[in-house]
This record gives sequence, C-alpha cells and structure tokens, in this order.
Amino acid sequence: MKQSCVSAFARAARSLALAAVVLGFGAGSLLAQGSTGKIEGRVRDQAGAPIANAQVFLVGTAFNALTNPQGYYFINNVPAGTISVRAAFIGYKSTQVDGVKVLAGQTGTVDIQLEQTAVQIQEITVVTQTQPLVPRDEVTTKQRIDGEFTSNLPVDRLNNVLALQPGVVSSPTNNTLSIRGGRTDEAVTYVDGVPISPGYRGGNNVGSLGTELSVATNALEEASVTTGSASAEFGNAQSGVISVQTKTGGSSYTGSFGYESDEPFGKNISLGFNRLQGSFGGPITRNLTFFLSGALEGQKSIASGIDAQLSPIFVQAGIDTTVAVPTALGDPTADTTMVPVYNYAAYRGDCDEFSGSADPGIADNYGVDCQGGRTPYSARSTYQLNGKLNYTFGTGSRISLTALASQFQGRAFSQNRDQTGRVLTYQNLYNPQALIAFRQWSRVFTLNWTQNLTKSTERALALETFLSYQQDRTLQGPMTTEGEASTRDPFGGFLVGPIDFLFDFGNFDLNDELVNNYRQNLAGTRRSPLDLENRVQYATTDVYRNNAYGLYNRGSAGADMQFYDNGIGSPLGTRLVMYRENRLVGKANLDWQFDRYNRFKFGGEITRYDLGNYSHQLDDQIFSDVFLEKPLRYNLFAEDRLDLGDVVLVAGLRYDWYHTRASRPVGFPVITTHPDFDPNNPDAFFNNPDLFREDESHNYISPHIQVSFPVTERTNFRLSYAHQVQAPDFGVVLQGINSDVNLTNTNNVYGADVDFGKSITFEFGLRHAFNDDMVLDFAAYNKDNLSNAANRLVSLPDPTTGVNGNIRLLTNADFGNTRGIDVRLDRRFGNLFNGTLSYSFQDAQNTGSDPDTYIDFGSRVLNAISGGNQPPPQASLPTDFNRPHTLAAAASLTFPNDWNQGSTVGTIFENVGLFATFRYSSGTPFTACSLGSTDQDVVSGDNCDREFPEGLNQSRLPAFKNLNLRLTKGFALGGLDLTAYLDARNILNFRNVIQVFTQTNDVRNLDEEENEFAANATEVQDEAIVSGVDVSEDGTIDLTFGDIADPRAGCSTWTTEDGVPAAPNCVALIRAEQRFGDGDGMYTVAEQRRASDALYNTIRGVHNFTGDPRRMRLGVEVSF
Repeated sequence: MKQSCVSAFARAARSLALAAVVLGFGAGSLLAQGSTGKIEGRVRDQAGAPIANAQVFLVGTAFNALTNPQGYYFINNVPAGTISVRAAFIGYKSTQVDGVKVLAGQTGTVDIQLEQTAVQIQEITVVTQTQPLVPRDEVTTKQRIDGEFTSNLPVDRLNNVLALQPGVVSSPTNNTLSIRGGRTDEAVTYVDGVPISPGYRGGNNVGSLGTELSVATNALEEASVTTGSASAEFGNAQSGVISVQTKTGGSSYTGSFGYESDEPFGKNISLGFNRLQGSFGGPITRNLTFFLSGALEGQKSIASGIDAQLSPIFVQAGIDTTVAVPTALGDPTADTTMVPVYNYAAYRGDCDEFSGSADPGIADNYGVDCQGGRTPYSARSTYQLNGKLNYTFGTGSRISLTALASQFQGRAFSQNRDQTGRVLTYQNLYNPQALIAFRQWSRVFTLNWTQNLTKSTERALALETFLSYQQDRTLQGPMTTEGEASTRDPFGGFLVGPIDFLFDFGNFDLNDELVNNYRQNLAGTRRSPLDLENRVQYATTDVYRNNAYGLYNRGSAGADMQFYDNGIGSPLGTRLVMYRENRLVGKANLDWQFDRYNRFKFGGEITRYDLGNYSHQLDDQIFSDVFLEKPLRYNLFAEDRLDLGDVVLVAGLRYDWYHTRASRPVGFPVITTHPDFDPNNPDAFFNNPDLFREDESHNYISPHIQVSFPVTERTNFRLSYAHQVQAPDFGVVLQGINSDVNLTNTNNVYGADVDFGKSITFEFGLRHAFNDDMVLDFAAYNKDNLSNAANRLVSLPDPTTGVNGNIRLLTNADFGNTRGIDVRLDRRFGNLFNGTLSYSFQDAQNTGSDPDTYIDFGSRVLNAISGGNQPPPQASLPTDFNRPHTLAAAASLTFPNDWNQGSTVGTIFENVGLFATFRYSSGTPFTACSLGSTDQDVVSGDNCDREFPEGLNQSRLPAFKNLNLRLTKGFALGGLDLTAYLDARNILNFRNVIQVFTQTNDVRNLDEEENEFAANATEVQDEAIVSGVDVSEDGTIDLTFGDIADPRAGCSTWTTEDGVPAAPNCVALIRAEQRFGDGDGMYTVAEQRRASDALYNTIRGVHNFTGDPRRMRLGVEVSF
C-alpha cells in the first residue's frame, strides 16, 4: 500500500537531502560496510498462497512494512544485530520469528507463514530462524566476525580475531595488520557507519606513531573485513575496509560484569594482568533504547619472550655506602665529593640465584621480592567506553547518538636493541628524570539520522546522514617526579587518570607561536621546553660503575650499555612528542529502492582535519618536526545494485579529492638560511609563491564493479574489479615543512605534495554450500600497487651553496604486486559446534614496505660500480609482512544446560564451553648482512652497515605458531547466569622466534658475545692495574686489599684507567664479585664472565628474540 501523504517533517528532510547532494556534503551510507542491513521475504498462508497487505514489523522498534500482492515485503536500513520479526493480518494468527541476524551491508531473507483462524486471538506463534552461514548476496570477499562469538574467544582485541581471517597477515603481537599484501596503514576503519581512521597514520619519520580509537569486544555487535575489491560506496583505502558495528539496546534489559586475572599463576607466567568489563542495555521508553559498556585493563609489566626471568634486571634498593672522591689523589687542597654507592636488588629474576652470596644483603635481595619474569617500572593500562542511544519512529526512521572513548597509557620500557645504538630504558632506570611515559587517547561522537521519505510495498526513498566529531591525541615524554613515583607499581596495573607529564598540552601549548618560533629559528623563544641556548646544563652523565655488574660498557661491541645517573639531554636524545588531531566528518546519501530489484545510492563524505604535531629533542633541534595544518578531503559516489535474487550486480563510480592546504619551501628545503630570507621582513619570503608555495589539490575517479551469479544450485561464482585510492598519510606529507635542512641534518626526511596512493584489484571467487551447515569459499586475486609513498634521495639545487645537494624527499615512486588465494571453510553441528578453518597463500612484493624502506636500507648500501649510494630498486622484492602461507582457525564447542539430561556425561558437560583460536604462518622476511665485524650487532629488521650479500628480504624467520584456549563452565545463581573460565594463551608454549642476528640467522651470536666479554674484561682489568691492585696472569683481580675486614675501606686510592679518582668503581666491583662469584674477594675471569653475560643477556637474551610464552588467566562473568 502506497503512502497517501508525507509529513511536513519528511518533506523538510527531502529538501535537505537534495541540498546535501547538490553541495557535495555528506557521504554514502555504506551498504557494504555500513551499520545497517536489509530484511526481505514473503508472507504466505498454510497453503503457500501469498497474503497481500499483511503487516510486518520488527519487535520493539518502529520498523514496519506492508506486503504487496505477491506477499513480498522489505525493510531497509535495519541496524545490525539480532532481532525478532513479526507478521500479522486480520483472520490469521500472528507469527514471530526470533533470532534473526541482521548483517551490516547484506540482505537477509525472512519468510513467514501465517495460520488462518476463525476468531481473532492474541496468541502468537513463535519460531526460531537458523541463520545461513554466509549471506546469499555477497559480491566480494568479506570476512565476518560475530560479536557474541568473539566475546567468548581467548582474545583481548578485535585485531586478534581479524588476524585469523584469510587474506589478513598479522605481526606476531597482532599490533599491525596487512590485508592482501598492502601496507599496514592501507586499510580504513568504520565504526557505526563513519570512518574513524586518522589523517595522521604514524608514518612520520621522527614523530608520533599515531593513535586510533579502540572498541572493546563486549561492545561489538558485528565486525567485518573486506579483503576483496571494494564498492564505490566507501574508500580512502588501498587494501581493505574494516567495519565495526557496536551494540544497540534491545526491548529487554540485559547486562554483564566480568573480571579476569593472570596473577594466580605465579610471577614467571603472570604479567600482573587484570581486566574488568561490564555492559548494560535496554529500553528507556517506547522505541528508545540505550546501551552502555566499558572495559578496563591493567598490566604491571610489559610482555617479554621465553625465560625472561633468567635475565635479571636490578633496581636500586637504598644506599650501600658513601665514599669520598677527591678531584685528585694525594693533593690535600683538592675538593672532595661524597658519592653514594647504591645497593642493587633483583626485580626481574629468581632470588635463589644470588641467595648463596657471601654478602647478606645480596643474599636476601635487600628485602625486595623477586618478580620472576616481570619487568620493573613498565606498567601500562587501557580502557574502552561505549554509549549509544537509539530511537526509531515512523515506518523505520531512526536517530542514534554514539559516544566512544579509549585510552592506552603507561611507562615506556625499551629492552630490545633492535636498532644499533638504541638507548634502552634500563640505562636510565637509576636516572628517573629521563624515564619516559606515553598516553594515547581517542574520542568519537556520532549523530546518525535516517529518514524514510517515501515508502511503498516495492519502493522506498530514504535519507541517511551522519555528523561525527573525532579526536586523537598522543603525548610522550618525561614525567614529573610525582608522576614517575606513582606509576612504578600501580594497583592491579591500572592507570586510569592521566599520567603526570613534565610537559603536556596544558603547560606547553602547541600553537602558531610555537610553529613560527621553530620555523624562523628565533633564538631565545619557546621552541623546546628547555633552553636551547644553554644546552650543556641538561647533558646526561655516567661517571662511575653505577650498576649491579660493575661494568662501564663504554665503546664495546653491540650490547654495550652505559647506566646514566643524571641529566635529560645529550646523548640520550630524549624527545617530547605531542600529536593532536580533530576531525569533523559529515556524510549524507540518498538511498532509492526504485523497484524491487534496483537500489540506487548517491552521496558523499567530507572530512575536515585539524592536525598538530610536535616532535622535538628536548635539548637539540636536529631531527625535529613541528606543524599545524588543516587538510580537507571529500568524496562523491553513485552506485546501483541490481538484485535479482540469485544474480547480484553492483556497479559504481567514485570521485576522491584531497588538499593539504599547507605551504612549504619551493625546491631545496631551506627557510631562514635561504639567501632571500630577511629576518626583518619574514612575510616577504612566506608570501612569495616562488619561494614558499601552497600545495595543490588532487583528485581521482575510480570505477568499481562486482557481480555474483549461480553456477549450480549450491555454488555461486563472483567477480569484482576496482580502482582503490587513498590520500597519503598527512604525517608523512607534512613532515619537515617548517624545518630548514641547514639547521638539522641532510639525513632529515622531508614530505612533499604527492598524489593518491593507488591499487587496482581484481578477484574471482567460488562459494559452495555442501548443506546449510557447511560452506566452502575460495577466492583468487591480483592486486597492483601503484604510486605508493616512497622517500627517495633527490638531487636539488641548493640556493645556499649554488650546487646540487641530496635531499631525502617524499615521492610516489614505490610500486608492487600481490597475488594470492584465500580459502575458508565454515562448519557447524547444530548448536554444539561452530567453527571456521582458513588457508591463505600470498606473494606480496613491492619496492618498499613503507615510505622509509629505501632511505633506511637501500640508500645506505654502496654501489659496487659507482661507489656512491645504491639507486632505488627497479623491481619489487618481498615486503616485510609477506607471509606466503597462513593456516588459521576459530572454533566453539558448547554444551547447553539440557544436553543429555539425566546422564552422567550430561551432568559433567552441561553448560561447558570450549573456545579456541589457532594460527600457523610463515615467518616474515629479513635482510641478511655480510659476514664481518661491522655487522655483528645487526638483528633482523635493522639495516646492515654497507653490504647486503643476497638482496633485500631474501631470508626468512621461522614459522609462527599459536594455539589459545578458553574453557568455560556455567552456573545458575538465582536469577543470574555465572560463568567461570580458564583462559590459556599459547597453551602449547610454542617457541616463536621473532628476531635473529642477521649474520647467524639465529637467536645467538657467539662472536658478538665473546667480543663483548673481551671488551668488558680488558676494561676492568686495566682499571685494576692502574689502581695498583694485583691482577694475575689468568686475569683474576685481587679485591681483598690485604684481607681487611671490610674491603670497601681499601677503595680510597682506586682510579679510572686515565687516573681519575673513582672509589665508587671499586665498591661496585667488590659487590659484583660477591654477587656473581663466591665472595672470596678474588674476582676470577669466570666470575667476570658471569657478570658480563648477565648484562649482555638483558639485551641479547632469548626473551628479546621470541614471542610470548604460555600465559594463563582465570575469570568470572555474571550476566542477566
């Protein structure tokens, strides 16, 4: 029945829709990746005859429709989730279908049969629908993740589940994902229909790694990842689209609260992990619902690999003694300083290792409890919050408001020297003013209004609009004294309130004044929180052997590590990083179902960015970056979806446009050192387009086509083809726009006004349903990556010298190709078992894995012919994330409370659940270095000094293996449901190697180990000789000082190798001998070796070369 009238509200909405399209404001309602789906079907009587004008509605909402003469009905724009569909007609008994799963972007079929009755009765027939394993109208490869299924799996993040999908490759920690060979930042994420991916994606060479909103698993209704060719409705992604739909409150109240912890399993397994989560939702008034959820995690220690407890880390535990240190020995007029020498207690490690020490303090570990495998002062914490209001009215119009927030903050603790020369946190453990913390937080507020403008039994016109305000922030830098002390060992590992930073957005404002000071290099102005004109006062010092090993480790090979005791500046390179991004996203589209088979959409999206980035060494301007810019991006699309039931054809066009709206130096990156720059009239330079020019805008039109049709009754074939473009990372494009190369370094990397990154994708797929409970899906694809962002060495005329100079400049020069196949098997057995098994093969090659590949690796290799820098690659090579083979599975086995009731087996297994995830994948590639002493310390992922004997990424790490299990048991607790569970990660304790030495292809390098000890032993023995202490031919050092009662009393004449008084060094060596030796005062070479190896292994121990060992947790959840 066609509507006879349209309300004034609808007429106003229609006018607004037309205006939105004309102005190009708004964005497409992403049917393929949006937050809503479609329900259609037929209403028939018991004889199979259609019933016309029957009313069909969704229980608890305003969504409704009437059937046409053929009994057909449809309802568009239904929020994703599980619903109940009811049909009614005069003279028939109403029928309600429960358990209908609405999938975002898909069409679900719900056919309803009504029973005729002579008398109108209120009784309702209730039936439950079994959902198909895959939707019938899938036209491209898209992997779906059910929220309820995910919440039961042994996972903490959505990324953990995405990594199990075919076509998705994960890092060992699941922190980054690559979709079908794309770079790790080439996917876009949508939450409830709007994109939330930041414009600054973390590729900046010296800045923040970026941040993005995180959604807790208990807020997840459904998620999907499109790995195939995308439709025209969505974009700004070269590789894939991740879509998340959060939960909406239902017609009844539901809620849950849970807690889990790993602390019951001992400190060698436990990280001090604790998790609290809860949710509550339901109706407020008629057609108005709410949903709230939150999750809070705390972790007292960062994760380390296997056997971290075998590599102790020591913390200061009070003062051992205070010694007098004169400026010169034997000079009665020399000044004397009283220097404290500290006790060192093992924090990470096994206290029994030193319990036999001759020194009672060392034997007792100075009263400090050893923490097993936990790393000190490394707590970190996260939270995710979600709230949603949803109101439906009319014939299915709705308004929803969603608020999302997430935070990740903690103490930075770098313990792996994965890059030569990296300063490790252990080096500043006794210099707390230089210890670093980080905080990343995001907020998203989204208003969605969907208005049905007209609706009949076969036609509909709807307007869908979104307005979203989004914030991302990153802060990294030193803490205040109070902030550092309060975060050392927080209760439960929880850090909810902001960490107290020494410098933050409040006391060091990121504003135009700061940018201008930096760009013009104005002496005496605020460019850094510290005084750049008096930098020496901040220098970091390391004067004595102030550590538990009695070692200097100055200038020795690879794993050398000085322990700093004061200062925050050079040579640490301590950096303050501040990043903020505000986005205003507007979307609107018209959704026109102009007949039963055709659904046409057109609309657009506009995003206004407000970016601020500050990354600056506290005491030096070199390799710093500061900018404030406001890029603009929008897109328009038009798409038609022809759905004939079995045959589905989708065709569309998309127009993308972006403009940084930034200005930068023309040519060679010089500003204040340019000959034409006048410090008395700087505007003359900045307003001259021949010297300082605004970037240009960029645009691209891309075709998209997808088709699906049956081959047999149970087999469908699909094809898809698309051009997919993505605006470049604004952090990379804007990098260095205010940095004068003559005030930093020619190794500084500079952004440029580059074009979109482009991919051309093609795939075909087959889906075969063996039956309703078993479906096999196969896809083969080819993706050409064009014009990827790439930093290159570019020769440009230098106006300050008159000759050409090499600049590391951003281009679109990288290119590559990925080919592969994805196979997925879905299988279920009634309500007992549900699982997926997938296999992926991919060959991902590119001239660069990220914008810095060439300048970090290739440009540092000498060309054998020219003797200069090696030119950029002319052919693609394996990417860093190329894993040729991946086998993954996720499964659940659940026994309901009435299973085999009355039997012993039934009594044992009722309400028991077993949930598992498994992943086996090829190791990632790395570049081997030539044999020789210069590359002894290079590990996979770092660059060789000069030569690559076999080319980039020609070696490969061992395969990665992981099996996680969760065992649950349900109980009734009054009117509540209680579930207890055991969660086991890497339950088989697989030894996953994630890093190797590039010369040995192993987790050990005996040559480096020997070189390190030789340097340490020589240094200690030479110092002892200079200090007049006996050193035997075998290297034993006599620290007895004539067998005096307290050998520390003999340290007054001790000096360094160059004759500088250093009594604290002597005390440190005495304690090292008592800790790593037998305490007899004779410091043998074997004891020296144990001390040297102990320090060496904190950096080069197997825990830094392997992934997480077995971890266990216990948990409990109460729900209603």
